[in-house]
Amino acid sequence: MPVKETAVPKTPKPAAPDRAKPDEIKPDNAQTANARAVASPSPYTTSLQQDGSRWLLTAQDDAPPRRPAPGLVPAVENAIAIINYINHTPPHLASLTELATTLGITKSHCHSILKTLVHFGWLRLDSRAKLYELNSGLFASASSLLGAPVLDRIRHELGSLVQRIGFPAVLAQPQADDSFVVVDKFNSFQAMEVSYPIGHHLPRDAPANMRAYLAWKSPAEIDQWLESWQPRRYTSTTLMTADLLKAEIAATRKRGYARSVGELTEGLMALGMPIFDRYGEVAYVFTCSGLLSTVAPIEEALAREMINTSIAINRAVLGRMPADFPSL
Repeated sequence: MPVKETAVPKTPKPAAPDRAKPDEIKPDNAQTANARAVASPSPYTTSLQQDGSRWLLTAQDDAPPRRPAPGLVPAVENAIAIINYINHTPPHLASLTELATTLGITKSHCHSILKTLVHFGWLRLDSRAKLYELNSGLFASASSLLGAPVLDRIRHELGSLVQRIGFPAVLAQPQADDSFVVVDKFNSFQAMEVSYPIGHHLPRDAPANMRAYLAWKSPAEIDQWLESWQPRRYTSTTLMTADLLKAEIAATRKRGYARSVGELTEGLMALGMPIFDRYGEVAYVFTCSGLLSTVAPIEEALAREMINTSIAINRAVLGRMPADFPSL
């Protein structure tokens, strides 16, 4: 029976996150991460904004991830830095002087890189304003990625899921630094819409994504992830200690799906599931979210729909599911 979103409350209210009982989980060797658990604010913020009868889920990252360059091919690294700077810095236009000064590239070298990127259609130069902006040649160079057969199969299943449940879904891909990049999104006809764009970066500890990503990994891999975790308080209910976080990751594996109850966005509840590759590694994560007051009463039914969809996707893309992964 389809799950439908109920009437939207005027003021969504967060609820306390799900925490495993002390006798269910016994965290080990988490003193270092616990010691770092200070309530530091996050540069990444999300919010629910009402637009008429609909709610918009928006996000703003004032400090997008910037991985240090390995120093192997400086020209390539500088070209990537230029693309990333223009992409992440409003108004997404930049002059030669701004790029060279901000990124620490000599003006002559920066000019040569810019001319090359313009030649291949990755950048466009406004010759009157002397400003550079991203160009559609980037899409042409990445067209096989966006149109991969695996993604087509995933999109088919997620599109069907959203039609059945009436809640939006977001497909994200884990990155080398454990953050997530939005690959696609599927908005529903109901009262909430995800408004952030394809290519949006989600932080590595975005609760529903992170727990779906980590839950079926080994204890050693989870501990390794925690070693570099810097606790950030996104909302009043964000888990801030390694003990609580490890307990919730373990609870995620036990129940068969990830959940975030107002932990990234006040008033929002999100559920998440992994998609595996042929080697059993998490290739993608998809989440479905909605107003807390709407999702919480039907969590079990919504989770079952998502679990069934995850199984269908993994079978279609030949993903190797763990032995203790939920079954139909």
